Amino acid sequence: MTPPASLRSACALGVALLGVALIGVALTGGPALAAVAAPGPAPAATSPDLTPIVDCVQDAPLGAVTSRTVVLGYRSAATAPVTVAAGSGANDLSGVVDRGQPSTFQPGEHHGAWLLTVDAAAEPSLTWTLTGRSVAVDATAPACTDATAVAISAPATATTGGTIAVSALVTRFLLAPPDTGAVIFAIDGSPALAVPVGPGGVARADLPAPAAGPHTVTAAFAPATGSTLRPATGAATLTVAAASGPLAVVTDSVVAGSTSVRVSVTRTVASGPATVDFATLDGTAHAGTDYAAAFGTLALADGQDTATTTVSLPARAPGSPASVFFVVLKHATVDVAGAVAVVSLPAVPATPLPAVTAGGAGGGGTAGPASALPQHDPTAQSPVVAAPVGQDLLLLLGAALITAGGIAGVIGLVRSVRARDALS
Repeated sequence: MTPPASLRSACALGVALLGVALIGVALTGGPALAAVAAPGPAPAATSPDLTPIVDCVQDAPLGAVTSRTVVLGYRSAATAPVTVAAGSGANDLSGVVDRGQPSTFQPGEHHGAWLLTVDAAAEPSLTWTLTGRSVAVDATAPACTDATAVAISAPATATTGGTIAVSALVTRFLLAPPDTGAVIFAIDGSPALAVPVGPGGVARADLPAPAAGPHTVTAAFAPATGSTLRPATGAATLTVAAASGPLAVVTDSVVAGSTSVRVSVTRTVASGPATVDFATLDGTAHAGTDYAAAFGTLALADGQDTATTTVSLPARAPGSPASVFFVVLKHATVDVAGAVAVVSLPAVPATPLPAVTAGGAGGGGTAGPASALPQHDPTAQSPVVAAPVGQDLLLLLGAALITAGGIAGVIGLVRSVRARDALS
């Protein structure tokens, strides 16, 4: 049986394709139709926040060789450490894979991050490329005997109306720090104070806090007249918040039967966050007997004017006298207007108050609970004394006489009362 023409054509096409595949294998040593691309190297880590810095170079002729020491740094605008591997294409020095350059970059500006020694004659110029930004390293860089750097120390946060304590350290890279010149401190570019450089290259200043918001504090080194030293500047960020109102501690009143007392820390102006530690302190009352000792930290968020806690009050023994203990504030992050609150504990009666009789007109009352108020308190309910049984009978008899005999009954009632009084 002869196969159909369509089947014969399909078989011929399959054989042809198989022949092409075999030829591909013979020529290339691999499959011709199913070539798979090998995975390439992972892309280099990059960060537009990194900038390389050449701090200085220093040449030292050694016969026919000139040794060049290169000091380099960097500036990172990132808020967290950034890692860029050396030789990754994003952290190279003139194409050399690794010459000791850093691979982890901390936030901020860093000078003297690494030193490199090269043969100046063999490599008169180098280029450090860091995340797409390059800097040339050659003889035009500042000499290390003249180059300076400024490291500034300032708080990250402050409040309006206060002061900011800042300091600056002026250094040279291969020599001792300068002890002449001045440091000009400024906030947002506006000069605030010029301070002479002291021993060790240190200058300190107290600056008035600016208005609430983000700011930049700078410290610029100005060399003395005639000095060959070069100026330098350091910077730090500062966030200023509106000043919080002063804190005060208050407590609720304690009455008989209270099992706890509420302690509140308050402020009149609820601007910015604030924290304060609190602790109880013995007066005539003693912790563990009259109250449970307590301590801790209370935090107030921006906009919050009150924070509370409680101090437990155990049951005290009968006869315990009136006494006091204290709640004190310490280690506050803002001003404190009232640091101590007095908690007064009332006296405990020596014996329970007696039960009272809740009787009504006509007698026959039943005993009720004792008053919770102190003894001899004018507001306490006076006990109702039940009338004698004989008197009750006499009054009943009198009522019957009045009902039955009119005025004669009244006369009889009066005589009966007199007779009873004579007998008693």
